[in-house]
Amino acid sequence: MTGFAKGIIVPLTLLGLLAGPVWAADIKVGVVDVNEFQEKSTTFQEIRGQLKTKFQALQQKLEQERQALMKLEEDFRKQSMMLSLGARDDKRNELEKKRRYYKYLAEDLSEQMKDAERDATRRVLQELEGVVEKIAEEAGFTLILERNSPGMIYVDDAINITDRVIQAYDRANQ
Repeated sequence: MTGFAKGIIVPLTLLGLLAGPVWAADIKVGVVDVNEFQEKSTTFQEIRGQLKTKFQALQQKLEQERQALMKLEEDFRKQSMMLSLGARDDKRNELEKKRRYYKYLAEDLSEQMKDAERDATRRVLQELEGVVEKIAEEAGFTLILERNSPGMIYVDDAINITDRVIQAYDRANQ
């Protein structure tokens, strides 16, 4: 072995031997399954129910506008032959105006729903993060991972703390 090789291999070997105790330190890892959290958390289910109720109300409003538009179209078809040219143009303009309003309303309600979902998701994730941090501090976890994160292939159920997180989250939000 050359002097250069000894100069590199010996320090690296010593470094590896000294690094052993660092890796042997108590490392406590936990895993949280967000999908399971969403299914089992009563607070999350309440939030989901509120969003669903809001969505249904918006859908009902949109459906009422659609029905009004369909009635206006039907009336126009029935009356168009009997109307004067000027009256027919007025009715056609009224119908186009109603179609544009319906399209605008559909887009607006869709945006409102997306905004409500985004806000709820952001709020839940912030609250969930706080709950997980508190559990980590209290229980001495070194690392807590999300179960469905990329690269996570296998997780032993012994480190799954999802139920603990669900209970703490629901308690904190009652």
